[in-house]
Amino acid sequence: MNAKRSIAGLLATLSLLVAVTGCNDNAVENEIYVPIGTTTKVSYKTAQAEIKTIETEEKIPAALDFATSTTFTAPFNGKVKACNISKFMKVKAGDPLISLDTTDLDFQIKELEIKIAATGDYVQRGYYQIELDKLLEQRNAAVVTAPYDGVISKCAYAKEGNEIRAGEVMCVVVVPETIYVYNSEGAGKNLRFGMDVNLKINSVDYKGVVTAAPDTVPSTASKNAAKYCAVTLNDEDADRLINENDGISAADAGWATIYAITTKRVNVLSVPDSAIKKNGNDPFCTILQGDQKFDIPVETGASAGGYTEILSGINEGDTVILAEK
Repeated sequence: MNAKRSIAGLLATLSLLVAVTGCNDNAVENEIYVPIGTTTKVSYKTAQAEIKTIETEEKIPAALDFATSTTFTAPFNGKVKACNISKFMKVKAGDPLISLDTTDLDFQIKELEIKIAATGDYVQRGYYQIELDKLLEQRNAAVVTAPYDGVISKCAYAKEGNEIRAGEVMCVVVVPETIYVYNSEGAGKNLRFGMDVNLKINSVDYKGVVTAAPDTVPSTASKNAAKYCAVTLNDEDADRLINENDGISAADAGWATIYAITTKRVNVLSVPDSAIKKNGNDPFCTILQGDQKFDIPVETGASAGGYTEILSGINEGDTVILAEK
């Protein structure tokens, strides 16, 4: 009887061990495994802070004209009496250029002279005299002579007997050597008086100097005056334009381009413009050192040609992170 109880106790113990072992197996099967994470390396677009010369070149559209130029217009409606000119013709001072028929004008002048001589009314005589002076001025303007040695840049192409209206241009006399280029629309706002510039006229390159610019305009001048700039060609280039490349025709076409270095800094510490960021109004650069980056406040100077001058804050050779576009 005792032996049976011992066997029964042993079996019970074995069953308990099997049950416990089964629970442990289930625990192992349901265990959660946490994978080991991988590190992704972040890349940046960077540049080096370097010492270099930075500059900005502007292209300014311009027209051509002559500093010494005289325009003659018809003083009244009339007919051409004589025309001795053609476009681009050279003339000498005093040469007869064009004249109008003054037959009707001569008759009116004679009538007024008779009235002035006949009237005893002082006031009335004064009125006649004013009218006579106007007619005499018109008759003088009806005969055009060259005011100086020059070239005919424009003319009415009028033949004898052709009608011409008051105010119509009869001819324009210019001195070719006084040719210059200008812009009156404000495109040359960054030009400065005395600045050396390059020019392109009819696809040919020339050199000149700024002789009128916004920085020389008085504060009391009109807004339009402040928009004006002008460039005079160097003597040799002006001679080359006039005598070799038909400068009169070029001026008649009326177009040129001014090329000017309006901003230039020589041997300055600089970074690409996109390296400059703002914290409010305060500029800073982000410096990369190894895998670490640091925001460093900087003091900036001029910007030119896609680069910004650095006055303080970072050093030559520093790696700067560029802003993404």
